[in-house]
Amino acid sequence: MKMNKLFNVLCLISLLTFSFISCSDDDNDFFNSVETLPTDIAFLDVNLKGGEISGDLTWKKPINTSELSSIVIYASNDGTTKEARIDEVSIDKEKYTIEARNYTKYLLLVPKNKKDVEGSTFAKVEIKDETGNNVVTDLTFEDTDYTKDKIAGKLSWTKASGHINLSKLIIYTSEDGTIKKDKLAEVNPDIEEYTIASRDLSKYFIVVATDATDTEVEDFAKIEVKDAYEVSGVYILNSGKMGNNNSNISFYNFLTTEFKTKVFESANGTSLGDTGQDMVVYGSKMYIAVYGSGVIYVTDKQGKKLAAIESVKGDKKQQPRGLTSYEGKVYATLYDGYLAKIDTTKLEIESQVAVGRNPEYVRAANNKLYVANSGGLDYNTPLGYDKTVSVVDVATFRETEQIPVVINPDKMAVDSEGDIYVISNGNYSNVPNTLQRIDATTHKVTSVGNATWMSMNNDKLYIIYSQYDANWNQVVSYHVFDAKTEKMLTDKFITDGTTVNKPFSINTDPVNNYIYIGTSDYTNNGDMYIFTADGKLVKKLDTGGLNPAGAYFASWIIR
Repeated sequence: MKMNKLFNVLCLISLLTFSFISCSDDDNDFFNSVETLPTDIAFLDVNLKGGEISGDLTWKKPINTSELSSIVIYASNDGTTKEARIDEVSIDKEKYTIEARNYTKYLLLVPKNKKDVEGSTFAKVEIKDETGNNVVTDLTFEDTDYTKDKIAGKLSWTKASGHINLSKLIIYTSEDGTIKKDKLAEVNPDIEEYTIASRDLSKYFIVVATDATDTEVEDFAKIEVKDAYEVSGVYILNSGKMGNNNSNISFYNFLTTEFKTKVFESANGTSLGDTGQDMVVYGSKMYIAVYGSGVIYVTDKQGKKLAAIESVKGDKKQQPRGLTSYEGKVYATLYDGYLAKIDTTKLEIESQVAVGRNPEYVRAANNKLYVANSGGLDYNTPLGYDKTVSVVDVATFRETEQIPVVINPDKMAVDSEGDIYVISNGNYSNVPNTLQRIDATTHKVTSVGNATWMSMNNDKLYIIYSQYDANWNQVVSYHVFDAKTEKMLTDKFITDGTTVNKPFSINTDPVNNYIYIGTSDYTNNGDMYIFTADGKLVKKLDTGGLNPAGAYFASWIIR
């Protein structure tokens, strides 16, 4: 019994001794709980130099601070190892300002107890080094001054992520994208656009920020400037000689006075084809009817081919003659007696309607299409020339009427009231070239006079009448008819004494109000005379090909 009591006493002493030793070891360890950790830790790097950080480290103090004395701040690159001690702050503080120091990926906040022992667990925040946060992004510029070598427009960007630390943005020009040249403006760092007034072309714009001391930072944003400029001029379609496959188009640039020949060949590496008949510039595209080749080429305004529209009926290729545009469509006469409607998006013929024999010109007015049916291929047959103008309803695309006119109708024009003017070529003998007007409402036909070619501009009908006298000398007269008053204004619209021999075509353009007269001797390159509206010569050009069929105004923007 005494031995058992002695054993129990010895065991109690051993336990007390162990407990005393364990308590003594706890003085060097601090196994802290979540309640002793700071929360909502945040840090925003405001240092504008890459590889360095500066800013306010903020947090909320621990819920339980009864046993705590301070927070120790460490730098760490892996988020677990305390690599560099930054500082120690009182447990009651919730902010610490970090001065410029080398970048570290994490900041650790370690609680320390009143026995000066750091906790076994800690809180941390990952640091984003705002390298380049002083540089604007998404820099864009679109030139809206369409004069060559001049620029203007809106320079836009997204403000720098560190814009609150910047004092301003400075906009410079630059020729190489590195050296700042002309200072254009200083703007607030919160601004995200600046309007550049018209000025000479610079190759780059540079946007650079300044810090709080108004010192420009090292990095900057830049954008290369693309000069947008207008090309404005006239295309000349040279028909060439039938069967010789030598049609071509030339272009005269009004702004630069540059003249280019064989534009289609240069753009596409192939010939335009045989007998260019007509052109129309519509929207962003050009449509070129090549009669002998049986094709309508669709190109962009620089002559690059987008499509070749061909059609076959009865195993025979249909041959296009005249073109016009109206309400989103382009219409083409086909010489086998049809009018085709072209889808200007799909670039294909969407439907055809039968009209008269060998249709030539087509024009649109008052939701109707008017087609001149020449019957030219029957000139030496008992059937003879056609003598009608077909009327086709635009909505139904059906022929609704045939209007009788003088035989062999060919060229057409429309005035602002929708009246249709038609030149009938007659029979080249006892029926002369006759100009007629078709009333837009009643379709009544009235004879106006004689004409061989014509073109309408601002309700002025410019007319050329060419005939041969008894000795086969060509006699040419130039008239102007006022479609509003329905009176002939003059029989000499060339007022500066310029002599134009062997006229072959006449066109006008609605922008410059120029008059274009093409000439041909059927052997050599033609000439194109360009006159002002009051009849004074602007320019005479060698057209670069045979038989200039027409001149067609075009303009576009190059970016």
